[in-house]
Amino acid sequence: MQDLIGRHFGGYELKELVGTGGMATIYKGFDKKLDRWVAIKVMPAQVSTGAEEVMLARFRLEAQAIAKLRHPNILAIYGYGEESGWAYIIMEYVSGGSLQDRLKSKNYTWQQALELVIPVAEALAWAHKHGIIHRDIKPANILMSNDDWPLLADFGLAKVEQPNTPGLTMPGQVLGTMAYAAPEQIEEGKIDAKVDIYSLGVVLYELLTKKLPFLGETAFDFLMARLTDPPIPLLKAKPDLPPFLAPIIDKALAQSPANRYQSMEDFLQVLLETRDASPMLHRRKTTDQLADPLPRFRLRLLANKQEIFTTNDPEKTALIIGREHKAVSPEIDLAPYGGAKAGVSRQHSRLLRISQEWFIEDLGSTNGTFVNNVRLAPHQMKKLASGDVIRCSQIELLFEME
Repeated sequence: MQDLIGRHFGGYELKELVGTGGMATIYKGFDKKLDRWVAIKVMPAQVSTGAEEVMLARFRLEAQAIAKLRHPNILAIYGYGEESGWAYIIMEYVSGGSLQDRLKSKNYTWQQALELVIPVAEALAWAHKHGIIHRDIKPANILMSNDDWPLLADFGLAKVEQPNTPGLTMPGQVLGTMAYAAPEQIEEGKIDAKVDIYSLGVVLYELLTKKLPFLGETAFDFLMARLTDPPIPLLKAKPDLPPFLAPIIDKALAQSPANRYQSMEDFLQVLLETRDASPMLHRRKTTDQLADPLPRFRLRLLANKQEIFTTNDPEKTALIIGREHKAVSPEIDLAPYGGAKAGVSRQHSRLLRISQEWFIEDLGSTNGTFVNNVRLAPHQMKKLASGDVIRCSQIELLFEME
C-alpha cells in the first residue's frame, strides 16, 4: 500500500506507520485541537473488483459496529470518513501494544489469565447484547492500554445480527484467524455468538499454557485438527494448573456449538465465580488451619430423611455426586436411590471443601443441579449452608452441617 505518512485525513496528520493487515494500514496520527495521539486506519475507497467491494463494505461495517458499542473494554472510535480515494477510521491510540506482543515475553499465572480474559468476555457479552459478533478474537486484536486493562479491537470481520444486513462472506472464505477459528467457521456452518466463545477459549488456553490447543505439521493439518480431534487436554499441556480450570476450557472448546456455553454471559459467569473463589481454593495451609476441625456434614434424602452420606475423611476436599456405572465410582452414589431413573448424570455435581466451608459445583449435568430450587450454571460454584436443599435432577438431598 502507498506510504501515506504526512498526509491528512479528517484534519489528522499521519505521523508514523503502526501496522498493516489484509484490509487496511494503521498509522499513528496527531490531533492538534485536542493535543492527543490517535490511531488512523486507512484503506483504498476506490474499488474495481467484487473482492475489493466486499472489503470496503466490511471497513464501513467495522466503523458502524464500533460506534454502536460504548464499553470500557472496547477500543473507542472517534470518526469515519472517505476522501481523496481513501476510507479511514479515527480510533483511540493505545501505546501498550497487543496481548500477542506480551505473550511472546511474559508468562501469566492462571489468576492473571482470568483477570485479562474476564474484561474481554464482558466486552463481548455487551457486543452480543447489541447484535454484534466479533468473529476474529485473537491476542493480536486485544490491545493493552496497561498491564490489566485490555481493549477489544478490530471489528473488521464483525457480523451485525439485524434485518437487511448484507452478507459479506465470499464462498470458501474462512473468517477469523485459523488458529482461533471455531470449527463452524472452517466448515462454513451457522455462525453465531458461540464462535466468539470458542475463540476466547483458545485465547485463555494460550494464556494458561503459552501453547495452542491443536497441532499440525502443515497449515492444512492444523486447520483440520479441530474438525477431527479433541483439543490437547489443558493439564497435559501444563500439568501444574489447577484441575478445576480443565472443564471450563473443555466446555468453551467443545467441537459442537451445542456443547459449549450457550452465551457469553454464561461463560463470563463461570470465569467470575472461578476468579472469586480462587483465593480460598489456593490458600496455603498453615499449622493453625491444619489443626482446625473438619467441617463435617451429612446428606439425607429429603423425601424420607434417610441418611445416605456423612463426611469421615479429613483429607477429602472434593466429593463427586453421581451414579456408579462401569468404571465411574462417585463418592456419593445416587444409583441405589433411583439415580438412573431420576436422570442423575454419572458425574453430576461435586462438593468442594474450601477452608472451613463447603461449596457445590455442577459438572455440566444433563438435568441440572439446583440449590433451594435455583439451578446452577455448568461449573458454577455455590456456597452451602446447613439446611440447604440440593437437587440433582429429580433427587432432593438435605445438606446438614454437624
